[in-house]
Amino acid sequence: MDIYRVRRLIECDALRHSYPMHPAINKMIDKVNEAKIFQNQQDWNGVGTCNMHFHTAIVELSDSPRLFKQYQLISAELRLAFGLLNDPQLLHAPYIEKNRYILKLLMDGKAQEAALAMEEYLDISERTVLAAFSRQNLC
Repeated sequence: MDIYRVRRLIECDALRHSYPMHPAINKMIDKVNEAKIFQNQQDWNGVGTCNMHFHTAIVELSDSPRLFKQYQLISAELRLAFGLLNDPQLLHAPYIEKNRYILKLLMDGKAQEAALAMEEYLDISERTVLAAFSRQNLC
């Protein structure tokens, strides 16, 4: 739960204060497109890797090396937690279109809406992960 608290602080704020022409947006576009290719190949670990890189690009929107470094630690912890769960499709499939939606909002200059969409996204993701841990008796 703490990982998601930190993610909300960093990612939502980065989106909220971003601008549509930031160079990190191109990375976000690439990762959304790559995730779709991996989805078509049923490569859910590939989708997960793209998803992690998508979120890293969101943090890059902040232009803060300190936040980026902090996020790298959080991201590593999150990857370890995801590795304990044995259903990568459940963890990653629903978020391909959610990432695309957040990206569209951002590109349309709707940073506030993108941040709100990310808050909802992280709420759903947190509940999904906690439920998966519960089902596997990992809590």
